[in-house]
Amino acid sequence: MKSLSEESQQTVRMRHIFTVDVEDWYHGIADEQIRASAERRLHYGLDILLELLAEYNAKGTFFWLGPAAAEHPNLVRQVAEAGHELGCHGWFHELIYTMSPQRFRDETKRARDVIADLTGKPVTAYRAPYFSITSKSLWALEILADLGFRYDSSIFPIRNWRYGIPDFYPQPQQINTSSGSIYEMPVSVRRMFNQNIPVSGGAYFRLYPYRLTYSNFRALERQGDHVVFYIHPWELDLNHPPVPLNWKERITHYVNRLSTESKLRQLLQDFSFASLGDVLEDEVLVKDGLSMNNAQTTMS
Repeated sequence: MKSLSEESQQTVRMRHIFTVDVEDWYHGIADEQIRASAERRLHYGLDILLELLAEYNAKGTFFWLGPAAAEHPNLVRQVAEAGHELGCHGWFHELIYTMSPQRFRDETKRARDVIADLTGKPVTAYRAPYFSITSKSLWALEILADLGFRYDSSIFPIRNWRYGIPDFYPQPQQINTSSGSIYEMPVSVRRMFNQNIPVSGGAYFRLYPYRLTYSNFRALERQGDHVVFYIHPWELDLNHPPVPLNWKERITHYVNRLSTESKLRQLLQDFSFASLGDVLEDEVLVKDGLSMNNAQTTMS
């Protein structure tokens, strides 16, 4: 049986996956009038985030929304020059399961190409707005594979009012489609009280006491699993304007923003982070033999 010090040394070496959904504070708000007139503030939160990651020598995957990349080409290049992986977050921040497959293809390709043109590098990682690849939109994985994406991190194995596939296998897996394969890295959950609960990230990170986040990370480490953590730059921008929202959206967008930076600093002290591509290629695929097709799902 390992001592606590031995366990601590073992878990410190595990790298978790740090992901950022790069969108401005208004992109996730449904009101078109608010979006049209909103102050552009992306750089405020993004600057804080990049400084924190540099301070703790952490790398991540930044999933860029197309218009955010197009409006801020210097920020895109700044993120790439800092050594982070750039991924795609689509074009309009809308639910995929409300789109037609053709619209999804066109908008995803448009966003991918904008990001790739700014950096001169292929974009192979994708995350859907609102984690909206659900049982109603699994067809999106075939399109992503056809567009050349190698990794996806859009599926959340929980039940939520906007997203989730509660019974989805919560581990990395290779999904075979008629257009090729794609690796799915689900957002992390922990099995408690006979149900999946989110480990951390976004509003969950702000709402949870840090002790719970820490416990969740350690629980997955003891299982040998990497945590997929996510955050938005606007969660670190305390001065973005308050706007009227329904109660569910208010919780998601505003609650406990004052705690975000201090919690994030503690998280970066306690755990090691790398990008989605680095962790999957260097650790997960090798450890689990996924590159040899031992963990696959075939879409019918």
